[in-house]
Amino acid sequence: MSEVNETIFARRVKDLMKENRYSQKKLCEICGITEAAFSRYMTTERLPRTDVLANIANTLHTTSDYLLGNDNTYGYDQLEILLASSKDNLSLNQKKKLVEILMDEYKSTQEGTY
Repeated sequence: MSEVNETIFARRVKDLMKENRYSQKKLCEICGITEAAFSRYMTTERLPRTDVLANIANTLHTTSDYLLGNDNTYGYDQLEILLASSKDNLSLNQKKKLVEILMDEYKSTQEGTY
């Protein structure tokens, strides 16, 4: 399967699996699906059932809409929910990076007000 033909769902799941350091086997175990079924979701246009999709999204700390390409950006409410539900799974370095991103943005907006 070429990169060009890869579905949004497959690309986003792969990216989030890498980001969360999940192997296919581990993700399938957590979500309660077989690796064969998961492979079909990743290599065809076939999407998982709603409950399976929700399990995959929750495990990857995102939303079903994001995985399906229906939501390309997160608003404050979505970010707050994602951070609150993911905070225990983030390393200290990941938490520091998030704080740095917010502080850099805060500083740049403060510099513009003087």
